[in-house]
Amino acid sequence: MYILTEGHTEQAYFSRISEILGDEDEWKYSVTVDVREIVDGSKTDPVNMVKEAKKSQKSYDEVWVVFDKDRDRDQQNLQAFELAAKSKIKVAFSSISFEEWVLLHFERSITAFQRSDCESRGQQCTCNGAICASTYIRLNYYPTYVKGKAKLYDDLSDKRDVALEFAAWLKYRHSPLTNYHLLNPFTDVDNLVSQLFELPAIRYVAINTSFSFEGIDFCVTNHSTVNNVITVSIQMVNNSNRSFIFNNAQQNIKLLGINNVELNYTISHAQIINNLDNRTIDIQFAINGLFQASKLKFQTNNECVHVEL
Repeated sequence: MYILTEGHTEQAYFSRISEILGDEDEWKYSVTVDVREIVDGSKTDPVNMVKEAKKSQKSYDEVWVVFDKDRDRDQQNLQAFELAAKSKIKVAFSSISFEEWVLLHFERSITAFQRSDCESRGQQCTCNGAICASTYIRLNYYPTYVKGKAKLYDDLSDKRDVALEFAAWLKYRHSPLTNYHLLNPFTDVDNLVSQLFELPAIRYVAINTSFSFEGIDFCVTNHSTVNNVITVSIQMVNNSNRSFIFNNAQQNIKLLGINNVELNYTISHAQIINNLDNRTIDIQFAINGLFQASKLKFQTNNECVHVEL
């Protein structure tokens, strides 16, 4: 895999991942990371980044470009996305800057920052994090954060899976995703990170919204609490060529509380959903009086779907 980045922060982050992958035999990817140098003090053109990345396609199985929204270049970003799609190059995009991805390691951010930092514009930061993402991160979560930090990934690695989930949640907040080059905040850096570490792709959906999981259409239609038991109703349409079984041994569906405590379901007797069946199943979760349900999680080794309740 070849990754071309726009800035030194992104380069430091993915170069460190490249080192980690290179030290372990079990990882799928060998990664090369380059940074497109800033010329004459101005940021690079994302369209030219894609054109430059195309030159490496013959030498690599997969090519990515990593850039952010920046100021006053929405049309260039859109052109870069279109050219990348046409050229079979993948894009990891952040708005307003790569710091949005950093911030998601700490919170479900919905703040639309105006810039990455104040200092790179030749001024001392006086906004206290109201305008720039870097100062907000330093003041609230990560006092030693600086752009281009060599061990950035190491400092954030224990929160990586949190960031992957929060990035999926942020996309859900913007759904349906259209004109995402105009969104703020936004990032899909999680797509690249989860692919590098071969982690399940994460999606968020709303209750009463159909989604496909393991080739079967699910829809969580209702949930209720009676006598410390939460009952969740799930409608299923099995268009696959296999059966789906609900029983007390199959636990790839879990109920999560607001503190991410996971509960396994029980069911009175096994339910087999055969090919072409359309049925609603009730599953139950025993709770204590303090438990507050927040989402239902469907998970396999390849995908994870959160249904917000």
